[in-house]
Amino acid sequence: MSSLPNSDKLTQRERSALMAKVRGTGNRSTEMVVERTFQHLAITGWQKHPKKLIGTPDFFFPKTKLAVFVNGCFWHGCEKCKRNTPHSRRRFWLAKIRQNRRRDARVLRQLHRLGFRTLTIWEHSLAADRWVGRLLRTIRQ
Repeated sequence: MSSLPNSDKLTQRERSALMAKVRGTGNRSTEMVVERTFQHLAITGWQKHPKKLIGTPDFFFPKTKLAVFVNGCFWHGCEKCKRNTPHSRRRFWLAKIRQNRRRDARVLRQLHRLGFRTLTIWEHSLAADRWVGRLLRTIRQ
């Protein structure tokens, strides 16, 4: 594709309609690492994406009322990684990530008020196994 600003053969309305049809598949790569680890360590008693729970956590342990969120560093605005914001439509992306962070904070507050415990596992932490220890400690509490 050319780097010229008007090289798109579709109008803005056509491009918007086309992009609206694209559906995300979630954070599959990061979630899969966590799910495989659960299976490998025989960690049981969890549900994936419970629709009835506020915020639809990636994993939920009903017995211990623990909601686990696996956050991608870019999409959730990780303070540690500070991923680069795309140069095109920069304002849009900054607003999108800011909105995601606000939603995340609101969901965690709501869950805590309802008596749920939460654990956030960041994408960058999946490279090390420390998150597993945090998870196991949180489940046991």
